[in-house]
Amino acid sequence: MKAKVLFFDDIFSERFRSKLNPEHLAFDDNWAAAVGKALTEDSGVGDVRFELVRRGEIGKWQEIIREEKPDILLLDLLWPEEAQAKYKDRSRGADVSLEALPKIRKAFPDLPVVCYTVKPDRELYREAYRRGATFFLEKLPLPLPEVQTPLKYVLLYLLRQVGKGG
Repeated sequence: MKAKVLFFDDIFSERFRSKLNPEHLAFDDNWAAAVGKALTEDSGVGDVRFELVRRGEIGKWQEIIREEKPDILLLDLLWPEEAQAKYKDRSRGADVSLEALPKIRKAFPDLPVVCYTVKPDRELYREAYRRGATFFLEKLPLPLPEVQTPLKYVLLYLLRQVGKGG
């Protein structure tokens, strides 16, 4: 079986990429590549093959989800450059995703949404669940596929919960 994962993160956004220096982008790109490898590499576990779609336009979430028809959404909670553009305040990066999350949940009630961020505080964790997160993970910013592999098991579990995984 094939499962499509929409990897929705600001690191795939042109706005974000145009604002950061190459060293920071290299770190994020290596981390995203490690997540991709962990999910798409055949580990011999289960019969699900993950297809990963990377997107960074959170303002177009509805159009993108309708177009891509993902089985699971991975949603970064911090969008600092989007917050700067929208609120003139980079520190409100979580507000961008937290405003989108209940709308995503309402439009796509059966879509598992896995939210993540680096070093979340208790309030952000609770707010993500309150607004519709199916699962919440602390982002481990290590660019090693072995460190990211547990995400595959979380996604397999969520697919089984919605009757799509084997």
